[in-house]
Amino acid sequence: MTPVSLPEYPDMQSMEKLAKSLMEVCKDQQWPSEDALTKACDEALTTLHDDLEKLNQNAGVLLGQDDDSARIEQDMETLFASWHHDKSPPSLLALCLFAVPHIAPGYTPDDFNMLATAAMLGQVTNDVPYHNNAHFRKVVAHTILMTVTHNKIFADMPNALNAHEVCKMLAAACIHDLSHDGQGNWVKGVHIEGRAEKLSFDQAKPYLKNAGATDKALDDILVMLLTTDVTPLDDPGNPMKQMKAAYRYHFMGEDKKAHTLNLSDDIKALEKDKTLSTLCLILHEADIATSAGMTYEVTKYETALLIEEFRDDRARPSQVVDFLDQICQRRFLSDAGQKLYAANLARIYSLAEQDVANGDEPYPSSNMADFVLPHAGQAESKTIN
Repeated sequence: MTPVSLPEYPDMQSMEKLAKSLMEVCKDQQWPSEDALTKACDEALTTLHDDLEKLNQNAGVLLGQDDDSARIEQDMETLFASWHHDKSPPSLLALCLFAVPHIAPGYTPDDFNMLATAAMLGQVTNDVPYHNNAHFRKVVAHTILMTVTHNKIFADMPNALNAHEVCKMLAAACIHDLSHDGQGNWVKGVHIEGRAEKLSFDQAKPYLKNAGATDKALDDILVMLLTTDVTPLDDPGNPMKQMKAAYRYHFMGEDKKAHTLNLSDDIKALEKDKTLSTLCLILHEADIATSAGMTYEVTKYETALLIEEFRDDRARPSQVVDFLDQICQRRFLSDAGQKLYAANLARIYSLAEQDVANGDEPYPSSNMADFVLPHAGQAESKTIN
């Protein structure tokens, strides 16, 4: 792919001023420490130019310039593997600043400050096995790709997402698992709905508000975060399943079957806000796309990380089948998700079922996964052609 032209960005002085304002807010907050936030901001700003140049070389992947979904995901796998071994993979700030002008030009200063703030918060080190900075980076990358694809499908139509909506969704992607402790929403065997998601939002909120995020934008980001909660897996009323019901209600004709969705109070906005339903669905599907929509080798690696985080145990094919059945319902629901990932999910499901039939033997540990071993030593990001 031919690299695209780098768009204009706010000058470094403005970026440094924004980082300084975050440090002022940090003085009154419990999270993160001033040292941790300083490190995150300094790294993001120091590497920004080089990161943008690297991302520009891989624009064809991130901006979906290939109509072959299988090819896109193969290239995405190569890109993710290179990030895994790169001592300095691109920052969330670089990813967001690279993508937004291409996806939806015309963002406002407040949109920019909100998104840049979320990106720098997401850069604060979090080193649990699965819900870590690498996961944030992959979710942001998939959110970018899905948004590009969505806006191609709905070009010049009301369903296309504008710059403000894209900035909100990418900001949510950057902070969706902020400071995740590896515990999820179960505490001593008791499920607490939205525990991790509300914690992430509460920690980010004062910084986003200081950056100019409106009350409506903050409310929408909270709903987006809450609807990434997929637990309990077998509960038809979990937030993710309620969100999908809202999307079907607005876009798949189910408004003719019921007068009301009867959603939980904290996501009730989805009953009337069809655009927010789209943002929530894209973010949720971007959150699971690396595990469910790329290749079986990537799925095995991601599942190994998750099980190691939650149980300090080995992952098995039956857990992949349960995940694809209970969380994905064996499909991607959004138009972009169907175009990008549907065939890949079908292949992954078939291969996992085959492994279950062959004894449900545990996968290799994450550090021995085929996804990372063949690429060992290839620390420099590759250009995808």
